Amino acid sequence: MKNIRTEESGRIIRMMIDRTKTMNPLDIETLEEIGEALKDERKIGIIYGNNRAFSAGADITIFQGLNPRSAYEFAMKGHDVMNFIQTRKMPVIAAIHGFALGGGFELSLACDYRIAHPSSQFGLPEITLGVLPGFGGTQRLLRLLGETMAFDMISRGRRINAQDALGLHLINEISDDYLGRAMEVAKEYEALPFEALTSIKELIRKQPDSGFELEKEYFANLFNNENQKEGTKAFLEKRKPEFNRYI
Repeated sequence: MKNIRTEESGRIIRMMIDRTKTMNPLDIETLEEIGEALKDERKIGIIYGNNRAFSAGADITIFQGLNPRSAYEFAMKGHDVMNFIQTRKMPVIAAIHGFALGGGFELSLACDYRIAHPSSQFGLPEITLGVLPGFGGTQRLLRLLGETMAFDMISRGRRINAQDALGLHLINEISDDYLGRAMEVAKEYEALPFEALTSIKELIRKQPDSGFELEKEYFANLFNNENQKEGTKAFLEKRKPEFNRYI
């Protein structure tokens, strides 16, 4: 695998996102490799990132080439992987440090247990690019936070730190040794009865998908307007976007 490194110990698989870009952005190839690394549903998964981030989100460099159809396909791939993580039999633990933003935050939200280093930052800043979360973030954050807080975070593109995330129950715990702690939790899961654990996960994590379907459509449709083009162009040019010039 090009962007993912794996290491197995018993029934635990550790998967590191290790892209040449230090913020570990997610493109279709990386998403596919994540799904492939976790395909053995008998194993407990741990996902973490190399360098400065868990993952700072989708790879924005590809946004300029997307149209509504290709954007929908990109969102579909993200949804496929996130939904697989959420519904696969054995738990997946997110061991987070640095930035977990956009698609990276959505990846962590799809996991069953989240452990964060104190320096971690979380958020869904897609609106600053003229789009919205496309990998299930609107729906998963809604179900964790409720309408008021989910709308606040997503509509303002607001970032929060690890302590705030813990207070909002977006993560399970904070640890300086976030990866070591993830291994400890994984070993707890490994020692539990498979049938009972997988049944508990299915009962708690199975959710309706009507909102997910709408999210993909709305995400894709935004790639047909000038605000999205301006948001992506400004990001890549490292400047503040000037939205609504064409309204």
